[in-house]
Amino acid sequence: MVKKYILVIIMVLVTVLIFTNYEKNNPTFKKVLNSNITRTTDSSVSITPADNSTGKQKKIFLQVNEPKENTIVNSQAITVTGKTIPLGFIFVNDQEFKADSNGNFSTTVILDEGENYILIVVSD
Repeated sequence: MVKKYILVIIMVLVTVLIFTNYEKNNPTFKKVLNSNITRTTDSSVSITPADNSTGKQKKIFLQVNEPKENTIVNSQAITVTGKTIPLGFIFVNDQEFKADSNGNFSTTVILDEGENYILIVVSD
């Protein structure tokens, strides 16, 4: 029985050593771990992906104006508004739509009783 535990501990240590060595020697792996996402307290997120066609950086951002974080409502629906890149694709929970030519968006989300989470994703 003790031999099995020793074998498992040795396998875990070998795996950790291999992973550490791989992480140290692989720059692509480091890029994945150190993503370029900036979060601020005003419910905005900024991501800077590379534009492969021109080699330039383009900014994708998300600014949520309403609802504010931890808002308490007594209605069955809430309006989600914000701003992003012009004509960007917006995904709010299970809804998909496009921002206008100025990057503004607005949609209504139906709420369940109790705590609700609203997931907002932007894509170009």
